[in-house]
Amino acid sequence: MGHYPLNKGINKPIELKGLVGSRYIFMLVAGLGGVFLGFIVLRIVEANAYLSVALALGGGFAWVTRVFALSAKYGEHGAMKLRAKSRQPQRIVSRNARLFKDLKQS
Repeated sequence: MGHYPLNKGINKPIELKGLVGSRYIFMLVAGLGGVFLGFIVLRIVEANAYLSVALALGGGFAWVTRVFALSAKYGEHGAMKLRAKSRQPQRIVSRNARLFKDLKQS
């Protein structure tokens, strides 16, 4: 009989330094990429070097803390749920009663 190792982490979500779920990891990478591109643009337009570095570090720090706070607050699927909740209408307005009359007839 052969020995076959078991992979016990098969259904566990991806975790990276406390970020649970691939959505947060992608958000972190995309945000830091945006901060880096902003830094490059500032250097191309010859902005002050100290200002460029300060803005890049500040923006990167703010983005990292925001993503980690979202991950800690909402969990693995929380960002998706929060986005879906924000897309739901607050109320449904019907200006006429035709919808309800049709429901009563059927």
